[in-house]
Amino acid sequence: MLPVIIISLIILGIESIIGIIANGLIIIVHCTEWIRSRKLTCCDMILTSLGISRFFLQWTMFIYNIFFVLSPVMNGACTIWRNLYIFCMYLNTLSLWFATWLSVFYCMKIANFSQPLFLWLKRRISGLVPRLLMSSLLVSLVTCLLSVNVIDRKNIGNSTNNLSGNIRVECSHNVNSSSGLTILHMLGYSFPFFIFVVSAVLLITSLWRHTKRMEKNTNISRDTITDAHVSVIKGLIAFIFFYISYFVATLLFLLNIFAHGSLYFSWFCVLVAAAYPSGHSVILILGNPKLKMIAVRALNYAKCCCID
Repeated sequence: MLPVIIISLIILGIESIIGIIANGLIIIVHCTEWIRSRKLTCCDMILTSLGISRFFLQWTMFIYNIFFVLSPVMNGACTIWRNLYIFCMYLNTLSLWFATWLSVFYCMKIANFSQPLFLWLKRRISGLVPRLLMSSLLVSLVTCLLSVNVIDRKNIGNSTNNLSGNIRVECSHNVNSSSGLTILHMLGYSFPFFIFVVSAVLLITSLWRHTKRMEKNTNISRDTITDAHVSVIKGLIAFIFFYISYFVATLLFLLNIFAHGSLYFSWFCVLVAAAYPSGHSVILILGNPKLKMIAVRALNYAKCCCID
């Protein structure tokens, strides 16, 4: 098992470093812009909130998994592990909601549908963004409080170590899937997921129709605008892929379905879940001209420093 844990920690470390750098870049760029102009657009506000939540999420996930490895041999680690788990769940849910509102915002601003409800939301989405972000803080807190009792602390054996005088303690991740609180906890993850998927599918559908309409109305099969729309569609598909992978892996880990299987699957779920905030943030940077330009400059500067 030890080689599996070591390899998993190395991969997790790489994912965490990529996520920390990517989200740190998003935070620095938008905070610098806010300091300079004293205002942020609604889109930049969501991106900044998402970057901050994911920046701390990456650090928390990495530290949490270190304790996951060390906890069986550390006295008093259960309390620390439990607190890290709760904080990680809070940041998890919060980043899910922020990513969902980003998808909803893009959908409202870019997609074109004639339904009255959609038109009403399209006109008011900019004013709703601050309220949606604030409500996400409260909803995520309620969701994470439902996971307070999922970490069990139990004593191994009844004997006491003669040298240290301490009883050996083991921490375990235990979820009672029949509990009503657990069901509510899963709904707290499921609700933003379904909103995200619906808004992303609506946006892809609208862009796809618009792209096909433009190809029929022009002599040139693919112009610059069409290529831009296709690029957005590819980015959204990547978003959905990362989001679904993350959601499924997190759900399986929380339900502890394979508790009596092997440690391999648990680490696989952790690595898939950790890949989402990193990969999603990288795609956001590549799809944003301003962030992409600054990222390229930072990479060129880093290369120059390495050469020197």
